[in-house]
Amino acid sequence: MVRIAFILLVLGLGCGERYNSDSSSNVESNNLQTLKTADVWNKVEINSEKADITPTDENLFGKFYDDRIEFHIIEKPDIQIYNAGVNKVTLYYIDSVLCKKKYELDRPIPDELAKTYGKLSYKSLNQATDSLARNMGIVLRSESGNRLNPYLKKYQLKWKVDEKVIYFRHLEDSLSTTNLYIEELKEYRRLFNSVQKEII
Repeated sequence: MVRIAFILLVLGLGCGERYNSDSSSNVESNNLQTLKTADVWNKVEINSEKADITPTDENLFGKFYDDRIEFHIIEKPDIQIYNAGVNKVTLYYIDSVLCKKKYELDRPIPDELAKTYGKLSYKSLNQATDSLARNMGIVLRSESGNRLNPYLKKYQLKWKVDEKVIYFRHLEDSLSTTNLYIEELKEYRRLFNSVQKEII
């Protein structure tokens, strides 16, 4: 309802100011498009049909294996995940069903995810992180509560929630830091491999 009211408000303002320059009209149109894009990509759910959100050719990255697998990339979608900014979203479709979503974030969110989903599986992604985890521990405890060890540089967290698997990957070195929040169907890898075998 809020989205509809906001869109009507924007449209109403646009109609009331038609005498303005074309540039003003373009700004309103761009704002409306930003709202629509942010709203759509923030709400799209795993296991939904492609027709439910109608991704466009504008964000289509590519189609593979007789067009049965396709990827859509949305740059700077103007949404947040657990109050972290999203730099990019990648949608993975298999036979027109959304099977995986990958969000590139501007900061790590392991503690927020642990509070939301509870018990997790931890995996170090290199030897240095594994040694640090063994020596210092994965979780640090203090009077203010538990938190993931912030000195861990390369790791993956995993939760199984209903029909999907949730991952958080943190990859940090001296040159860059990458934070990935991923949701995928539990059957995603089996479905992907099945398509590959059928086509090849």
